[in-house]
Amino acid sequence: FSLSGRIPPSPPKTPEPPARHASSVRRVSEQNPTDAAASGLWDVLTRRRSHRRYSPEPASDDDVAYVLDCAHQFAVRCGFGAPRLDVIPRGETFDEVVRAAASGVLGLINPWLRRTDASHLMLCAASYPADRRARERAIEQAAMTMQVAVLAAAERGLAACWMAGINHGRVETVHRLPDGAALIAMSPLGRPNTRGGPSWDAASRQLVSRRRRPLSDLWYAEEWR
Repeated sequence: FSLSGRIPPSPPKTPEPPARHASSVRRVSEQNPTDAAASGLWDVLTRRRSHRRYSPEPASDDDVAYVLDCAHQFAVRCGFGAPRLDVIPRGETFDEVVRAAASGVLGLINPWLRRTDASHLMLCAASYPADRRARERAIEQAAMTMQVAVLAAAERGLAACWMAGINHGRVETVHRLPDGAALIAMSPLGRPNTRGGPSWDAASRQLVSRRRRPLSDLWYAEEWR
C-alpha cells in the first residue's frame, strides 16, 4: 500500500482505526434501517456516490493517508496477501496513467476522465497465483480492499468513482505494478465539485440513479417479502 508507487515489504505499524467502525457493523446488522441511520457505517453506505466531477482543490495528505490506512488495516485483519493498492498524486505519472486508461475503444466509455480535476488516482491490483481458484480469490480480495478504500474516502468527504471502462492492459504497460500484479480496479480520488450545472454526474443521476428501485423495496427488517 503506497503513495509513491512502491509497496514496502514490511508495512509500518499504523494506529488502530476508531472503534466505531466495528460497532457500526454490529449496529447495522442488529437494527432496522431506521435505527441504523444513526450509525457511521450506515451513513457512509447511503452517502457514497460515484463522482465524475471534482474540485481543483486537492485532497489533503491526511485524508489520503486515512484511505490507505483503512484499506491496509482491512487487508491485514482479513489475512489478505493478494491486494496491492497504490495512490498516485497529480503529476507526470498521473497524466500517463489517465491517458493509458482512456486509450482505445474502451476509453470512449469514460470520456470525462481525460479532463478530470481529481488530485489522485487509486489503483488496486492483485498478485495472481497460478492456481485458478486461488486467482479468483485474489481478485475477490483486491475488490473487497478497493471497496473499503472507496468507503473510507466517502467517510472523509472525498469523491471517488470505481471505473470499469478503462484499458487495463495499457495502464499496466505505462505504470508497472509490483510483484507482477494485474490491475483490478481504478478510481480518481479528490474533493467533490459541488457547483451546479451540466455534468456527467447529473447525466448519470438522470439516466440511471433515478430509475433505481427505492431502498425500502430492497431492505426488509425481520421478514422476507
